[in-house]
Amino acid sequence: MIRFVRAHGSDAGPTQRPLIAGALGGLLAAIPAGAVFYAFGSFQVVADEVIRISRPLTVGLLLAAFLAAGIVYGGLFQRAANDRRAGWMLGLAFGFLLWIAAPIVVLPLLGASRMAAGLAATGFLATFLVWGLTLGLAFPFVHRPLHAGLDSQGHGHLGPDAVGIKKRLLRRPL
Repeated sequence: MIRFVRAHGSDAGPTQRPLIAGALGGLLAAIPAGAVFYAFGSFQVVADEVIRISRPLTVGLLLAAFLAAGIVYGGLFQRAANDRRAGWMLGLAFGFLLWIAAPIVVLPLLGASRMAAGLAATGFLATFLVWGLTLGLAFPFVHRPLHAGLDSQGHGHLGPDAVGIKKRLLRRPL
């Protein structure tokens, strides 16, 4: 396995778009995570007591946060995030990491003097875990069409396959 990683690398190539896939996957994962966030009552606590802003602004802030977190996920894991067998674990671990970091990093930036407690705090954990799990499961499926779209535009004639494609093109009758 180590030889395979050294040969092919884990960095995304020029025809891959992990940041865009991460952004789209983050927004897609925000749907079930938002449902969990609302079901536990965490949304009301955050909007009304923790950061004290209007509910539409809170929704926008949460979507922006999930979008930014998806971009970070795509940039951090790049090609490793495409693994359909282990992507769910990467996403779940990333969601857990965000749950740990959010109160330490984000709440002071927002000027929040309080944190959620009880059921609302449990909702925070469940929200981040559901978001990470959904992102990890969805990322390969979101990323594949982005990569295939580049191949269909003629940019896929790079790398080891380019030789075979060039030979087939030369044999084609006019």
